[in-house]
Amino acid sequence: MPPVTELEIRETVRREVSSRTPLKSLVVDEFVIGELGRIDIAAIGDQLVGYELKSDLDTLARLPRQMDAFGKVFDYCTLVVTTRHLAKARKVLKRSWGLAVVERSENDTLSYRQVRKATPTRGQDSIVLAELLWRDELLRALDALNASRGFRSATRPELAQRLASLTGREQLRRIVSAAITERQGWRDAKALDEGAVKSQHANVSSRFLARRLLSQRR
Repeated sequence: MPPVTELEIRETVRREVSSRTPLKSLVVDEFVIGELGRIDIAAIGDQLVGYELKSDLDTLARLPRQMDAFGKVFDYCTLVVTTRHLAKARKVLKRSWGLAVVERSENDTLSYRQVRKATPTRGQDSIVLAELLWRDELLRALDALNASRGFRSATRPELAQRLASLTGREQLRRIVSAAITERQGWRDAKALDEGAVKSQHANVSSRFLARRLLSQRR
């Protein structure tokens, strides 16, 4: 049978994630995490849930670094692999990570199968989480806390550090989730799948779009 490509595994996982994600949540392709990299699919809502994908044409070489990076932000993480990577993934995956497999059947259809559920990740970094926000979002959050005085000309990292120092994990996650889901022009994979949103950027790769949106707001 032909290998499962990146596009095929992404479309399969995106449908599965979108079908199980609450309507008020946002499902984003190629979600950028500052300088730490980008996770393939992120579901942003009451919980921050990340999905890293490995097609037949990928390797697991970057997975250890990716697990450390993504664990700083997401409440739950799941690795989705093809059958080719399943045995090795079982050996190297962190215990908190969920595991799923996308398999191709003899009639050339793809199916998503959960192997184990994700449990809450450990080692989250509040500063990294706060740095998901754009500068204007950080200022609005600090304004709401009456904590922006003397910081209006501060850099984005300085604002993120201040916000992280003033909030607990749960409060910060609510602030970050609310800001991201309210963004205009953000690439919502769930909405695009359902046909609910028509974007002028529909033919632009999500990777390029995410990078461009971030650079516009920094």
